[in-house]
Amino acid sequence: MKGTSEKSKKKKIDMVLIASMNDDLLHNILLRLPAKSFAFASCVNRSWNSVCNRILSRPKMVSAFSRNPNQTRAGGEVLDKVLSKPIRPDFVIANITYGNMEETLTLITERVGSRVPIIVSVVAGILGKEACNDNPGEVKHHVTTDDGLSVVANFAILLTIGYLPGIKVDVIPVIQAKGESEADIGDKFVMDIRNYVTVVSGHAAPACLILFGEDTHATEPILHKLDYAMPAETIIVGDQIGEFLHKCGNEPRNVQLHKDDSRVLAGLVFARDRHRPAQAGKIHFDTAISRAMSSVDLRYKAANVRVSRRPRCPSTLLTAKRGGEAEVLNGDQILDDINDFLGNQIWENDPYLGVIKRRKYSIGLEEKPKIMASLVYHQVTGADDQDLLVSGAEIKTGDYFQVYLPDLKVAEASLNAVSSQLRNLKSKPNKPEVIGGFVFVGSRRGDSFFGRQNADCSPFLENFPELPFGGIFCNSEIGRSLFVEDGEEKKEVNIRRCLHVYSSVYLIVSYTS
Repeated sequence: MKGTSEKSKKKKIDMVLIASMNDDLLHNILLRLPAKSFAFASCVNRSWNSVCNRILSRPKMVSAFSRNPNQTRAGGEVLDKVLSKPIRPDFVIANITYGNMEETLTLITERVGSRVPIIVSVVAGILGKEACNDNPGEVKHHVTTDDGLSVVANFAILLTIGYLPGIKVDVIPVIQAKGESEADIGDKFVMDIRNYVTVVSGHAAPACLILFGEDTHATEPILHKLDYAMPAETIIVGDQIGEFLHKCGNEPRNVQLHKDDSRVLAGLVFARDRHRPAQAGKIHFDTAISRAMSSVDLRYKAANVRVSRRPRCPSTLLTAKRGGEAEVLNGDQILDDINDFLGNQIWENDPYLGVIKRRKYSIGLEEKPKIMASLVYHQVTGADDQDLLVSGAEIKTGDYFQVYLPDLKVAEASLNAVSSQLRNLKSKPNKPEVIGGFVFVGSRRGDSFFGRQNADCSPFLENFPELPFGGIFCNSEIGRSLFVEDGEEKKEVNIRRCLHVYSSVYLIVSYTS
């Protein structure tokens, strides 16, 4: 009994000492707690909760990746890293190079709770800062060995977690039922976003959309409709082609699809909270883009177009006419044109068709359709004596196109321009504090394209070396509201560019108090 009495007395003394701490000392202690312990501490009493709320008055966005080949251990490593300091997650993005998405989603939900919106996606590669040492690096899913004979699959996981006071975040998916048209699901996606944002903000324009898509026919027309429907101030970035799972904030787990339903897109929607406290600071979203495509003087008009009917990995067969000529060229003839221009090195140069797509868009049945023109790239993949074969769909007879090639000099100059833009961001009159960054990089860029390490990371590393940023390699990058422009785009002010190749689309999240 005596030992029990002494323990009880000691416990009471400890509680008195803790309760008597001044707020500054308590602030310094709580600031060093990991996220889970911090959450428990905020429930001790009103005084502690007040200090915890003061600590979390500033936003956070943290990314970390792991190369651990064991998926479960790698997930644990990145979760431990991003949750090593106080944070109340508003959203989570997890990207893996391969593996079980459901396992990763379950692991994250167990650690952050069932009310946090989560997207898990399979990507072509990962870049950012490693969880184990904070060093920058990149991991591609497939890497060819030095002998050039085999391909090695590398596992990596990137985790990004954000706490953005004054912003509400949720996942809005696009699920396509069998027989449902792209126009219908596109309209529904736009209206779902508008309805969510209206409830949260009082108006229909989200601050930012981060999108993850599947490789289907439906993604491109829906993305163009979204580009048409959203006002210019809405930032739209993402990865068009991949695989994903999602969990909305009001769902305990990933929603299982009905038979014959298919995933098309999932969007993290960031909406400004109309009930944000007046004294709270403001979150800002900005984008910048580094391009690498250079046009060559080969222009055509699509003559006959046929689209493959495969549900995934769509492709297009076409013939074309040279600009101003009546003769219809088959695939071999078009390929000969390109080959002659490139000095018989066509496949070494990885040519693309840049197609100008002028289409009518509207939302719902009551709105009068309007024409919007978009430039979309399609990779040249083959030819025969009938057709030229290119990746992707949505090309129509009468569309004009030009040949484009990746250009290292263009990419280097554009990277420098992006770095300059980020430098200018720091010198704005309102002095924004950059709290997070994410980059969507074309899968053909990276160390092998630039011949040096961490080139696509360099705008963040040069301007914000301590920033815990992340990024993924994509097969088609999504980006708009881009403030780095080249001469060609200035001449073609009415041509929209939302889908890219060989580019790096940077999302910068900042805060002003």
